[in-house]
Formats: sequence, C-alpha cells, structure tokens
Amino acid sequence: MAGESPKAARSSALGTEHLDDTGAPCAHHTPVSSAPLLQLALIGTRAVAFHHDCASKLQGILMALEELGELTAAGDPDILRAVESATEASRELNALLNTSRALTKPPMKATIAIGELLSNAASRVAVTLRGAVPDVLVGVAIPAVTQALALLIDVAAGTGRSRTLQITGSLTEDELELALSSERAQPSNAREALAIASFAIARDGGRLWCATNGEHVYVRLRRDAR
Repeated sequence: MAGESPKAARSSALGTEHLDDTGAPCAHHTPVSSAPLLQLALIGTRAVAFHHDCASKLQGILMALEELGELTAAGDPDILRAVESATEASRELNALLNTSRALTKPPMKATIAIGELLSNAASRVAVTLRGAVPDVLVGVAIPAVTQALALLIDVAAGTGRSRTLQITGSLTEDELELALSSERAQPSNAREALAIASFAIARDGGRLWCATNGEHVYVRLRRDAR
C-alpha cells in the first residue's frame, strides 16, 4: 500500500507469503491467495488418492488381525488381548479416516434444524448455549458450517472453564440471523478462527461480522428453500 512502512508491509504479507533470507516477501514465487489457505484450514488435505490408499491398507490390517484372532482364540490370553486392542484401535482409525474422506468431497448442501446444527457445533468446543433461536431449517454444507460455528462459538465464549454463551435469533423471509454475545477475554487464536469461520459461512451464501463495540458477533445463514 502507498505510504505503508516496510515493516508494516512485511507484517501484512506474513499471512499469505513466505519470506526470503532478508525477512521480506519472496520475489521468486507467486503469492498464494488466502482462499486456498482457508480451505485447507477448514477441511484439511484434499488428497483423495492418499485417503483411498490408506483405507485399502487399513482394511488389509483389519483382515489380518481378524485371522490372528481366530488362530489365537484358544491360546495365550496376553496375545489375545493384544490382538483385540490392535483391532479396536484400527477400527477407530478407520472411522476417523472415513470422516476425513467425507470432508474432502466438494461441499454439498443439506437441510438441518438450526438447533441441531448449533448443538453439534457447541459440543465440539464444550460450550453451553443459552437463549432461544427460531425453530427453522437451514440449507448448508453441514460438516463445514458445523466446524465454522464451532470456531465462532469458541471465540465468542472467551476463555476459562464451564463456558456458557448467550445466543438469540431473528428471521427474515429467506435468512436467519444469529446474535452471539462476545466475551471481552478472547482466545489467542481468535483472529485466525474467525477468518476460517467467515470463509466457510460466506462460501455457503451467509455472512459473519462483529459489532463495533465488541459485544456481539453476528451470523446470517440462508433458510432452507422448501
């Protein structure tokens, strides 16, 4: 920017550019835009082939463990316990992998009650929601928006234990607006979390913004068209 000091210009570039050995933005590579970075932060790797390869290997391990279990069923109890533990751990890993694979797919909108969406998001960050929101359906990419709302709730609820958050909602013909009370003591990652949440919500046709006095954070989501 015109009139911006070298130090300020350098700081503003840190979020989207890597640096050279002088601490300035590298001039040899094209700067990356923030959108791919936020996409990666939201859903993790999009390497579908990697997930498929891992899933195939994991299925092979589970089959081998099942055969070992049959062979050791009447054998040493320590070996049997080890096989059972390995099988359970492999099944848990397979469940996590399947969730991760689902998140690499292009976002598909589905219908969900706003109360259920908020409840799922709040449970991820151990925050209890207070207040009332309209009993309506929204049409969103559920995994991404759930994570976005979890990040938002986590920031708004501030720091500390046994956190609660006041939330209210109002309706227009095609949108739902949520108002979340915002605590003064914000977590250290608030800026990054809100950037990711804002990106995900905007990608779904919604909007996230903060009150200038810092007392509330607002979200608008599209209501289900049906």
